[in-house]
This record gives sequence, C-alpha cells and structure tokens, in this order.
Amino acid sequence: MFMRRKRLSDNAESEATDSRKLERKQWIEMGNSYVLALWGLIMHLILLWGVLDVNFHSPVIRGLPIVPAPTGAPAKRLLLFVADGLRFQTFIEKPPPYLRDAMKNRGVWGISHTRVPTESRPGHVAIVAGLYEDPSAIFKGWQENPVDFDSVFNQSHATWAWGSPDIIPIFTKGSKRNVHGQSYPSTWQDFDANSNETRRLDSWVFDSYLKWLQSSTAEAVRSQNGIILFFHLLGCDTLGHAKKPHSREYVENMNYVDRKIKEVVSATEHFFGRDTTAYVFTSDHGMTDWGSHGSGLPSETETPLVAWGAGVKSSGFRQDVEQASITPLIASLIGIPIPINNEGALPWQYFDMDYREYVAHSLISNVKQLAHQVSGNREISCQNSGYTDWREARLNDKIRKANQHISRRNIMAGIREGDDAISFSKEALSYFRQYQRIRFLVCLSLMWLGWIVLLFLKITGVQHQSSQKSTLVNIGFASLLALIWISHIMSNCDNWRLPCYESLAIISVWLTAATFITSTPLFDTNTENLYINIGGTVLLLVMLFIGFTYRFTLSIGILLLMLIRLIKSESVPAFMVWTSLALAVFPLLPVVEPYPRVYIVIIGVCVAIGIVIINEMSQSRKIMEVIRLVITSLVYIELIDGRYWISWIILLTTPLYIWYHPVDTKKRTLGVMLGFFCPLTLLSASYEPIFFAALTINLLSWLEVSSPTSKSSGERGEITEDLIKAVFFMLYILLCFFGTGNMASISSFDPSWTRHFVTVFSPFLMTSLIIFKLSIPVILVGCVCYSLESEECKKPITLAVLLLGDCLSLPLMYCVTPYGSWLDIGSAISKFVIAITLPCLFVLLRCLSRPLMKVDLERSQIGILSQKKHIV
Repeated sequence: MFMRRKRLSDNAESEATDSRKLERKQWIEMGNSYVLALWGLIMHLILLWGVLDVNFHSPVIRGLPIVPAPTGAPAKRLLLFVADGLRFQTFIEKPPPYLRDAMKNRGVWGISHTRVPTESRPGHVAIVAGLYEDPSAIFKGWQENPVDFDSVFNQSHATWAWGSPDIIPIFTKGSKRNVHGQSYPSTWQDFDANSNETRRLDSWVFDSYLKWLQSSTAEAVRSQNGIILFFHLLGCDTLGHAKKPHSREYVENMNYVDRKIKEVVSATEHFFGRDTTAYVFTSDHGMTDWGSHGSGLPSETETPLVAWGAGVKSSGFRQDVEQASITPLIASLIGIPIPINNEGALPWQYFDMDYREYVAHSLISNVKQLAHQVSGNREISCQNSGYTDWREARLNDKIRKANQHISRRNIMAGIREGDDAISFSKEALSYFRQYQRIRFLVCLSLMWLGWIVLLFLKITGVQHQSSQKSTLVNIGFASLLALIWISHIMSNCDNWRLPCYESLAIISVWLTAATFITSTPLFDTNTENLYINIGGTVLLLVMLFIGFTYRFTLSIGILLLMLIRLIKSESVPAFMVWTSLALAVFPLLPVVEPYPRVYIVIIGVCVAIGIVIINEMSQSRKIMEVIRLVITSLVYIELIDGRYWISWIILLTTPLYIWYHPVDTKKRTLGVMLGFFCPLTLLSASYEPIFFAALTINLLSWLEVSSPTSKSSGERGEITEDLIKAVFFMLYILLCFFGTGNMASISSFDPSWTRHFVTVFSPFLMTSLIIFKLSIPVILVGCVCYSLESEECKKPITLAVLLLGDCLSLPLMYCVTPYGSWLDIGSAISKFVIAITLPCLFVLLRCLSRPLMKVDLERSQIGILSQKKHIV
C-alpha cells in the first residue's frame, strides 16, 4: 500500500512538472510570437519610410560657396516674361508679330526643353533657379518647395515681380528682402471665364509695371546694375485649360501678350535708355491638345525661348536649350552670381561675339558653381571624405586649362574647354547623387531580405539546440556593427543617414543568421506535390507582380488558380469553375467610375436575394435578409432617404446580422457575405455587389473541397501547401482591390460613393466609409482563411501571406522613382505602398475574423436565459 501511494505521488509530481513545462513552453512561444510581430512591424515601418526618404530627399545643399560673377556684364537689367502654359507648337505655327521680328532680326531663339512634371511651380523654379523638381516636395503634396532655394532673384541687386498669387509668393518667401512681389486676387483665376475676363490676368501685370516706371522706386534704380523685372502671365494657361490651346481665344491672348510686350519694351527703352536692358521671353510648360499638362508629351515639354536686347546676338540664330540653362543665361546677362544649386549650362551661343572674353569667364564661373555641388554631394555620400575625388581633380584641371587659354587670348579654345567641363561636371553630379541613392537602396534591400528569410525560417523551420556557431555569429556581427560606427565617427562625415541604414541592415541579417543556425527548414516529402506547389507559387507571384501595372493579368492569375486546383484535386465543384471564370472577367472591365449605374447595382441585389432564397434554410433568417435587401434597394434608388438613420442602422447592425447565423463554417461565411452586402451596396457605384457575390460563391466552393489543417506544421512538413494557399489568398486580396478598380486612381475615392450616408463634405467620415468599402471583400477573404486553419496550427497561413506580400514589395521598391510626371511618381508610390501594407492589412483583418466567425448570438441568449439560482 505504501509503495502504491508513493507511485501515485510520483506520478502526480511528474504530471505537475510536465504541466509546468508545457505551460512555460507555451508562454515562451507566445512571447516569441509577440517579439516577431513587433519586429515585423518595425521592419515594415522602416522600409516604408526608408524608400520615401531615399527617393524623395531634397537635393538642395545649403551652405555652398557663391562664385562671384565676372565684371563687364552687357546689361544692367533684365525683363523676364513667362507666358504660363504657352506651348512651342502653337507659338511657332502662328508666331506673334513683335516676337517674330525679335526672333528673326534682333535676337536669338530656340526651344526650351522642360522636364516632367510639366507644372507651373517646378517650371518657374527651373527657369530662375536652374533647379529641377525638388522631390522632397512630395511631403508637402507638391504644393510648394519644402526648403528655401537660391535663385537669380535672390542674387540680383533687386527684383520686382508681378503675377499670379500661386507663383509670386514662391520667390518672395525666404528671399533676402530684395525680392518684391505683387499679385492680383486669387478669385480672378477662373478657368470658366471668357477671354475678356481672362485677359485682365495679363493686363494687370503689364499695367502694374508701367505704373511702377512712374514711381520713385524706379527712378532710384535707374542706373543700378543687376536688376530683374519678372512678368508672370497666366492668360494662356487659363485659356488653354478652358478653350484648348488650338482655339481662337488662346491665339488671341498670345497676340495680346505680344502687343503689350512691345509696349513695355518701348517704355523701358525710353525710361532707362537704349542698349542697357536685356529681354527674355519663355514659358514654364506647354500643353496638350486637350488642354492638360503634367506629363512628358512633346507638346508639354517644348516651350519657346526668345532673347534680345543688350549683349544678345541679333542674327536670328536658333539654339535649343534645357530649361535650367535659362538661369545662367539670365545671371550672365546682368552680371550676378549663378544660384548655388543651378544645374544648367550657360548657352554661350546666345551672346554677342563682342563679349567673348566675358562669356568665357562666365563659363568658368558656371563650372566652378557646378564643381562646388559635386564636392558637396561627394561629402554627403561620405565617399573618400577628406580627400579629393578623381572627378574633382579632373574638373580642376579643366578649369586650369580654360584659364590658360583665356590668359593666352585664345578665347574660343577657353570657351570650348569650359563647355566641355560643364558637361563633365553634370555627369559627376549625377554619379554622386545616384551613388548615394544606390547605397541606401542596397542597405534597405539587405534589411528587407533578412526579414523575409527570417519570416521564412519561422514558417518552415524546426527548432533545435544552438551550437558554438551562434556565439561566433553574435561576436562577428557585433564587431561589424561597432566597426561601422567607429569608422563613421572617425570620418567626420555629417551625414548620419547612411550608418543608420547600414546598422539596420546588419541587425536584420544578424537576427536571420542566428535563427538559421538554430532552425532546420522542413519541406514536403511528396516530390510531385512539391513541384506543383512551388511552380504554381512562383507563377502566380509573377502574375501578381505584373497585375500591379496591368489589371488583365489578374484574370490570367484566376484562370491559373483554377487550373492548379483542377490538377491538385479530383473533385472540383462546378460552381468553383463558373465563378472563377466570372471573377476573371472583372479585371477586364473598365475601372468603376464615380457616376452610379443604378440598374447594375440592383441586378447585384437581385443576385443576393436569389442566394438567400436558395441557400438559407431558416425561414426567419430568410425573411429578415430579404427585407434588408429590399430596404437597401429602396434607399439606393432614392425612394427612401437613408442619410439620417436607415443607412446608418443597416451599417451599424451588420455584426448582429452576421452573429445571428449558425457558427457552421459555410453558413457563417454566407452570413458574413449577406451581412456586409447591404452596406457595400449603399457605397457602390456599379458592379461591386455582383463581384462580391461571385467572390463569395467561389470561396464557399473552396471551403467545400478543403478542410482545416489538423496537424501542426512540425509534424506534417507540408510547408509548400501553406505557400500555395497563401498565394491563392494573395491573388484574392489583390483582386479585391484591383478587380473593381485601382486603389491609386482618383475614381476610387470619389465622395459621391457616400451619398446615401452623408452629403455634407466631411473628409474624415467620407474617407472612413470608402476605406470600409474597400476592406469588405478582404474581410471575407480573411474569414475564409480563418476557416481553413486549425486552432492547433502554430504557423498559420497568414504568415505565409505576409511572406509572399513582402517578397512582392522587394522589386516594387526599385520601381519608386523621383523622376517623371506626378502621375507616374504617384502610381509607383501607390503600388509599393499597397504591396507592403496590404498583407499587413490582411493579417489585421484576419485577426478580426475570429469574432465574426465564432460569436453565436442565439447560443449567448440561451446561455443567459438558462442561468438560474437555486436556494437549498
């Protein structure tokens, strides 16, 4: 008896010990899961910020030395006329009389080639600062330059500017109080105005200048050098948008500007004296035939440039230039320093040959100014810090040779040497800017690859005991990290961005290496199944990557998904085949427009009613759902005004309708679809409800042929099965966003979608409703993912979805660029942001799917009613 009791006691103690060990193991695993989730969140936030920081960091360098201008400038002052939105094609086909005479008999002309984006602000900055679009302006919504920049206005003795309230303040802000600007009321800028009302935009500018000539201010600077008078003329741009650039009104406004320029030049010559003033006429950007601008068509990037007056050739010579080259032309004509961040090359061919020696010295000043930028960018990139790069040495050598030619009175040889030095300095400047960007992208890529491999090991790896290799790896990476910071501190480099990115990359790879040592990847044992899963995963990933740009490839992806299912399964429901074919049609349809197509939406409601009648067995639920759908239809066709309470009741009671359905997987999934169908319909404009119904039937068919995984990953080793399911879910997720439209398109965020909930403009509320609409199909996919996973599965499919989504974001990271039109830049950013955030959003919505799939309203009510208290 004693021995029996002892054995029982020992068994109890052993069971208690095992229980404590199991509980401890569970707590450790839970802690590791939270640490992995936190680290993943940090990695995603860093990559998102890093890609934007690398591509949209301002190239403007402050503190560069100002190169003094040579003496002997041909003009004392310069009048700069910028006809906003005047394209070269219209200008040269119907040249205005006065400017045509200046082109042929009294000056030099050519095409000014602009860069995209062909918009007013970057165009004017390029003209007067020689600086192309500052990409960091993206953080200000492309509305203004985020940093103060140097310009010919700042370098002039004084500048007076008249024009639009959208342009003039750009140059008066941050100036050295030598830039004086006046603007007309912003209400004048009416794109629906007729030509007579639009003309006052330009007449006010000219009248203001003529009035200024009669003031004491003009008399005070009558003999002063380095004066700029800037005329911003918005009439052509306004009429180009309203009447199109081939219209009679557009040409008449151009001729009106021509007549007023003639009047202004005559008054200027009379007041200041002849042959002391230079004149430059140009445009900030062109315009398409349909009255738009912003991209890179020749009609948008080709603008006229005419120069005449003091110091300019009078032979009618044509010389095309880059738009930024107008900046050193203006500066050299009036003898002021070239702005420190100028990227333009002085078009010396515009100058009269009597000023050859002055032009040669101006070219050298241009080279020195560019050389300072090369040195500044080399120091920022921390390359050979403290030493002269061979490119800088070569530039200095070219400057020395040019000076030698000039000192020997071989002026043209000096000009040619200076011109060649400018071309080389621009190449060197581009190299250092790209060099810095490439290094940053390499660091971000290593960091992201480390995270992807770490996530892969967490999904596929089986833990085992660590070895001495782990200690060696820790020592090695810690030493490398310390070495990077020591070398950076000793280099005296002020740019801390590079060592920070390098440190993040090392830490990420460090964690991955440590995990790799203590993990062993486990794969499928069925070779045939392995090849099908891996091949299908790779092929579908390629389709997803292309689908970010071309929606129709998602249709191909759906067909491939159906084919893979047919290969892997002997019994595929007919509904799955037909709904897959239906889903493949939606990416081929036009993007959903903001204008509601009521009849298509009502057809979608009728389809939902049919689904309820066929699939719903409970008479009460059937009546309830049909009544909801009928009321929703009446609200949508506006027989009932739902803005005040009906629409909001339908939306806010959605969880109750879902929880009223049985918790059986298929019935609850159908309940999720029916619960969200009504608010989705009220937020729809076209075929979105039909798409949602087809998606639901397809997913329900998948549930019929699939069963939740019942074994843990470590036992079964079916890792590639999880990956193929994950890529299926990734395809569904992208189809949810791109099947009815592109999330990056303007039409995807139209306020008219929320008209059944709110009509008073409320950005936060409207945006929340639209984001909710876009999330509804993803919530459904998340519920199906939850249904296909078992409670015991420690490494769910959601991690595999996150892994594949992160793999997609890696190549899209290199598609983000600061160059091109704002549409191109915005599209590249949106694709990357969608790729990196969509899997995270799916994981979040997947977590929210548990209450949707598990809460049982009927059972809760029964449980509450059955609770009784008995007094004995």
